[in-house]
Amino acid sequence: MSSLMLRGAICVAAMSFMPLPLAAETIEELDVMSDAAEDKELGMFLARDYASRGEYLDAIATLERVLAVHPKFDEARLLHAIFLCRIDDTLGAAVEFDKLRRKKYSDAEWNDALAQCGFQKAEG
Repeated sequence: MSSLMLRGAICVAAMSFMPLPLAAETIEELDVMSDAAEDKELGMFLARDYASRGEYLDAIATLERVLAVHPKFDEARLLHAIFLCRIDDTLGAAVEFDKLRRKKYSDAEWNDALAQCGFQKAEG
């Protein structure tokens, strides 16, 4: 198991005993969540983990913390846009798509992301 996966598993296990991140009550709980954002890959892992359980608000909050530390991390921004669509915030998703550079993605990746939001596919 890679150290990233191990750190992710430990962090997920620790966070499973905490209240929902959006309702963190202690400085220690906030510190754990903030520390996860320092490592962009760990933050992505946690966001995907939340999303796999249908906890999109927590996934979005995690990605927003990642983006606060790593504002040019396009992979997080694209996933943030997709998760915003999952909670029916298409305006927020459109803002995120506007911040992304289309040329960084294959046609398939870009069109899949747009389709998940119900947006028109880009022409090749």
